[in-house]
Amino acid sequence: MPKNLILRLFDPGMTHMHQVGLAGLYMTLKQLDPAAFKEQGGWILTDSSVEFFWEENPRDLIGPIIEKAFGISGEGIIEFLIHRKHRVGDIEKIQIHNSILRTFLQHGRTRSMASRATTLSFEYDKKKISIEFRPVKSYQNQKQKVFFKANGDFKKNIKLAGWAFPGGGVRHVGFSAPTTLTNNANKFLCLLFAPVGSLYFLISSKTQDGKFDKRKGAAIVLPHINNLETYGRCYRNYLQSPVERLYANSLGDAGLSALAVLNLHDSPGMLRELEVDSCSIVTLGTVPWAKQQKTRTSLEHIRTIDRERLSFFAFASQTLRNKIVIKKDKTYYVQTSSARGLIAENIAADKPWFADFYKIMRSKKLAEATSFDRRGLHAMIESERTNWPMSEDRLFVEAIHSALRNRYGALAARARAKGERIPFDREFERIRISLMRSKNAQTMRAELADLFARGGINKSLQQNWPQLLTLFTGPDWQKARDLALLALASYAGKGSSDIENKEEDDK
Repeated sequence: MPKNLILRLFDPGMTHMHQVGLAGLYMTLKQLDPAAFKEQGGWILTDSSVEFFWEENPRDLIGPIIEKAFGISGEGIIEFLIHRKHRVGDIEKIQIHNSILRTFLQHGRTRSMASRATTLSFEYDKKKISIEFRPVKSYQNQKQKVFFKANGDFKKNIKLAGWAFPGGGVRHVGFSAPTTLTNNANKFLCLLFAPVGSLYFLISSKTQDGKFDKRKGAAIVLPHINNLETYGRCYRNYLQSPVERLYANSLGDAGLSALAVLNLHDSPGMLRELEVDSCSIVTLGTVPWAKQQKTRTSLEHIRTIDRERLSFFAFASQTLRNKIVIKKDKTYYVQTSSARGLIAENIAADKPWFADFYKIMRSKKLAEATSFDRRGLHAMIESERTNWPMSEDRLFVEAIHSALRNRYGALAARARAKGERIPFDREFERIRISLMRSKNAQTMRAELADLFARGGINKSLQQNWPQLLTLFTGPDWQKARDLALLALASYAGKGSSDIENKEEDDK
């Protein structure tokens, strides 16, 4: 029997999870000195394979590699070998630790943890912040009994559980034998290292009632890998990401953020020719029928993104940034951009970037969250880098901005004459509701006519009327609604600061 094992990137049965795991194994071996293992055996690395060879049994060689690959820091933080070698930041290390515990190691049986949480203090932006987390004593990937027999040989058919293949556990406890997934040693070794090669993002998005969506708690991004050496080089960019970039608002936001950081050039913010252009995103969260654990809730694929679209997303993510908010007790949370989450989904689906804008304006709570993106959205509308499908789309938004400016000005003059508070926030909500009330082309035209009529003389509308006519009379009334809501959310002129202050007070 040959005393070797060959793992190939494109072998039959290699899912994206397996391929990412093989990349994690490859990157781990690149950090080890083969001379230290020469008595047990060794390995050969190529751009598409990893081959092990040993003297006595595979456990003598692979066992020590597993021990070195999966470590725990002195504070109880999960720390893979590549984390130590590439010096991941302290805050970021805890962030990845928490993400792993919400995804691969979310079940209590997959890890042994301290009975109490601990708190560490760090400095961020010249301010002290405190982070509470549960230290880990051990975790499933460190254990070798599931992989090796007592004599050191590989087990033949190894049962898969959620910690090795999220979402791939037993499908029905009453029929466990026919619904249990298994892998041979080759495939299972790849899955063992999948947490090392994966990218993690915590998802922070809100439902229509303004509450955080518990179904989307954390995301695992699985890049579609064509070359192990190339991916190892790209992956270092992710390990250097600041903590605020490890959050996302949607699956598309997580996927495109991962692809953008993997393809970053040495020059700040510049993208190289894309070496990784596709990925899969898996989210795990809490569902009503299984609140005691995290369940795989969604799966999305981004395929063959081109450099132009990814560059536009990189521009949008710089304009609509995540923001770290430090609370009075020195803990923090990250405020994500709902607008960027929607834009990312549209870019991934190759739709106009403002498509379905109504989704983040369909309730008062969602509109309040979107208001924090006001200045970023306004900057995107004004920028020459923004990809408008048609020139009249931008002109339409500018015409509505003019109408809002005139309308808010008239309200301000009337309120000052009566000595009353200027009702900018109330007018914003009235316009939002009227636009959301439109359910066909006829009602949309009526609402737009009312908006422009209340706005008085509008030079932008007068000058560009022939170009804008199709948005009033054409069949695509949903596009007109999305553009009108985008204009309302992005208006940054007279009265907008009062709306923001009112929404901040309400929050």
